[in-house]
Amino acid sequence: MTSIAEIRCRFRELGAVFLVCLLLGGVARADEKSPAADLPGRVETRHTQNAGDGAIAYSAIAEPLPLRDAKGETTASVFTVSYVADTEPGKTRPVAFLVNGGPGAASVFLHLGAVGPRVVDTPESGAAPPPPVRLIDNASSWLPFTDLVFIDPVGAGFSHGHARDKEDNPDKPFWAVRSDLNSLASVIRLWLTRHQRWDSPVYLVGESYGGFRAAALAHNLVRDVGLTVSGLVLVSPALDMAMLNPNIGNLVAPATELPSYAASAAVLSGGKFDADAVERYALTDYIAGLANLPGKPGPGDALIAKVAGLIGLPAETVTRERGRVSRELFRRELRRPQAEILSAYDATVGRPATAKPWDDHAGDPILDSVVPAYTSGFQTYAAEALGYRTEQPYRVLSGEVSRQWQWEGSRDGEGGLGLALSSLQSALLASPKMQVLVVNGRYDLVTPYLASRWLLDQISVPPAVRAAIRVRVYDGGHMMYMRPSVRAALARDVSDLFAGRDAAPSQ
Repeated sequence: MTSIAEIRCRFRELGAVFLVCLLLGGVARADEKSPAADLPGRVETRHTQNAGDGAIAYSAIAEPLPLRDAKGETTASVFTVSYVADTEPGKTRPVAFLVNGGPGAASVFLHLGAVGPRVVDTPESGAAPPPPVRLIDNASSWLPFTDLVFIDPVGAGFSHGHARDKEDNPDKPFWAVRSDLNSLASVIRLWLTRHQRWDSPVYLVGESYGGFRAAALAHNLVRDVGLTVSGLVLVSPALDMAMLNPNIGNLVAPATELPSYAASAAVLSGGKFDADAVERYALTDYIAGLANLPGKPGPGDALIAKVAGLIGLPAETVTRERGRVSRELFRRELRRPQAEILSAYDATVGRPATAKPWDDHAGDPILDSVVPAYTSGFQTYAAEALGYRTEQPYRVLSGEVSRQWQWEGSRDGEGGLGLALSSLQSALLASPKMQVLVVNGRYDLVTPYLASRWLLDQISVPPAVRAAIRVRVYDGGHMMYMRPSVRAALARDVSDLFAGRDAAPSQ
């Protein structure tokens, strides 16, 4: 998940989300010691999951993988949870590596939210579940069609750096764009080697800033590891940092936010949302209107009236903002008459607000509730299902990581595309058969769906290569999979991608 304003907000807004899995019973086996005396080493358990065509027997492996420097000294331990299904001799299953974002988010969002064999039970509304958290079997798990490896980057989950030369914080060297990508590439290489899976089709899955990571890794793995990935799944991806924290000269960013505002306002008012018309207006007349808007718009300004009507805010408010309504203002003002504040992660979900919404510090209605939900859910799941028991805290979302993250290099790339898009373009040109699925939630104000679509249109690849990119927009938010029906739709779309089946035209 990325921020909405300052770097600290960037973390909370981008928030990445990755993977959780369902395990039923099993006897744990601890095979080796972790470099950290307070963490277990490798723990493997056996489980069975019911699937549509029968039961799937699989191993769940919780283990910290060591990162080493050129001298062979361990610099970090990266915690992973893997689900490896039993296969018939001679058959090879694909393996998906999943990572969330933040920076500072653990992979538990995707793990226990969407992909793994077990998930946190959430309502269809997309709201956070009330305590106590309940884990249920995931009927939409990806395990029937791929093995899964959830990765917690250094500083998240149980992953941590190793102190050298009395460093104050041994995690900090990994809190930068390039060093983070290098560490993830090393984890993938090491996992494939340890599990003897270099002959498996490899997929990368990333949510939010994890989408940035996955897109960049598609090129890094070829260059630095000698590994070509078969496909990418980018969930609510943060593909360009400038779009998430735009300056006054960036007119595309507010244009890509407009449809998400309009869609959310329509749901809450019971009105209609004409996606094609709003998107067309946003990328044409709206951008042109912003460019020509005077410093102080006059009464009855056509652009102000149009925008106010689309997003449900008073014309006076839109005038004061000169047509560029921030997500923070939108979520605090749209339901102000009803004394509600909305979530940036799904603007159709709200909570009671104070009489002064600008002075409300109770947190985001979704994020500040799901973090404790996934924390307690994983702590229980790790001990009871995975057999991984430790008194160390599992860091679901670390504000320290986001506040100290070094963003240098994120905007590097050919043609001004930035690192993620430039890397994605290079990977597609080098491997034209690589398949890409990009999914967004219609009511997500953090990484708006139109931003993903517009950014993907900027990469320069031939039509035959572009045809490998599938785009889906679901009725949900940043973590759209919290809605069970959307989680099922996502699993179907990903299964089609892995199987190479033709899909419906991109939405």
